[in-house]
Parts: sequence; C-alpha cells; structure tokens
Amino acid sequence: MRFSYSEWRGWTKATGPSLWRTAGLKTSRSAAVLVVDDDAIVAEMYRIALVRGGYDVLVARDGPAALQLAAASAPAIIFLDIRMPHMDGVEVLQRLAADAALSQIPVVMLSNYDDNNLIDRCLNLGAKEYLVKVNLNPNDLATVASRWITPIE
Repeated sequence: MRFSYSEWRGWTKATGPSLWRTAGLKTSRSAAVLVVDDDAIVAEMYRIALVRGGYDVLVARDGPAALQLAAASAPAIIFLDIRMPHMDGVEVLQRLAADAALSQIPVVMLSNYDDNNLIDRCLNLGAKEYLVKVNLNPNDLATVASRWITPIE
C-alpha cells in the first residue's frame, strides 16, 4: 500500500500528541531537542523521527545558528553533525563546553566519518556519544535522547 504525501501528512497529523497521550507515550511536553545538520533532508528525517518519539525539536543548519538556538532555548540534548559550513561540529562542541550555561547540555555527535582520532577528540571535548550516520536508524535517535535526558512529566 502506498500513500501520497498529502495522505501521509494527514495521517501524521491524526496521530499527534493527543493519541500519544492516550497510548501512554511521550508527548510534546517532553524536553526540547536541538538537531544541527546542514543537510536539510537529513535534518528533516531526524526531526520527524524525534517528533514521533514525543520530543519538541529545533533545527539549526550551521554552527553559529546552533549556538544561538542553544543559548536561547536551552535544549535538553543536542545532536550535532561534524561537517558543516561556517563552523564545524567540533568547534561548536568546543564553544558549548567553554560556556558555563551550555556546558551541561548533553551532546551526541553525528558523522559519516568513522575516524578514531575524530571520535576520541569529540569524546574528550565532552560529547556523550559519537554515532556514525550510515549505521544509524533515525528512529533510534529518540532512544539515544532518552539515555541522556529525563522526560518532563
């Protein structure tokens, strides 16, 4: 069975937070998640998966926007891509760690680079996890988020 885009959008609207509440799942009362990725399609895929997991999701397309959104919204967790224009994820991670107000936010790095030196560098800078995108099912992001944050009751 195939659905058109408008049918799919209608279905996702019909299965919103009120249905999740009756099913006992996380709702939009859950913590905010910041997804930082310059690839609009990947960012949207992650956003949809996290919203389905019951999280409120903010999206930034580059490092400077990520830092601004993090400071303005204090997300409960940040999923941060490595390779981005203007400022890469490692520099964003360094700036987050150097800011007392933002350093307590858990950061999970997302990258297609499975490089041990890069992984070690990110973990030493305070990243909680380093996930390789090609090995990642977007639906698993909600599970990863739940490891590092406590849902709002």
